[in-house]
Order: sequence, then structure tokens, then C-alpha cells
Amino acid sequence: MDAVNFLQYFAALLLVLGLLGGLALVLRRSGLAGVMPTFQRPGSPRRIEVTGSVLLDARRRVVTGRVDEEEHVILLGMSGETVLDRRPAPPRFEPVRPDEAVQDGTA
Repeated sequence: MDAVNFLQYFAALLLVLGLLGGLALVLRRSGLAGVMPTFQRPGSPRRIEVTGSVLLDARRRVVTGRVDEEEHVILLGMSGETVLDRRPAPPRFEPVRPDEAVQDGTA
């Protein structure tokens, strides 16, 4: 393979990667990214959150997670997953930003 072929392959690769990146930007800016399940809109709240995890042994783990307003306790193992408990989740802790504390006069 000579240098001209190598440069042609490299230029073609850069062109394809550039086209894919441009398509992703167009989808994101046009609002069509919400149609695809793998894209998350900036600023949208997450519905699923892992709140804790405990390793029982080399093959099992207990995970607590929050889905919307429910908390789940799940046992993860080699043979599968088992839901151990499901209950209403405690209220979320909302930290106070420093600029809000100054405005309220609490700082």
C-alpha cells in the first residue's frame, strides 16, 4: 500500500466521522433527540436513581434504587434479580444553593 492509498483511506474515515458528528448535532439542536431513547434532554430529571449498594459476597449484591416516587430493594446474583422490597420513597433532599441562601437572609 502506498502513501496515496493510505491518505485516501484516512480522508474517507475523517469524512464519515464528520458526517456522523454533524448528524448528531442536527438531531440534538432540532429537538429530534427526544425521539431516540438513548438521548436525554439537558435539564430533564432522571426517573431512575441508584441510592445505595452493598456487596454481600463475591456473587451477590443488594442495591437500593429509586424509580419516580418508589424505592426498590433488589438482590442481584448470578442466577438473576429478585425484588426484596418495594415502598414509597422518602422525600428527596434538595440542597440550598449559596445564592438562594443570601437572598433569603438565612446565611
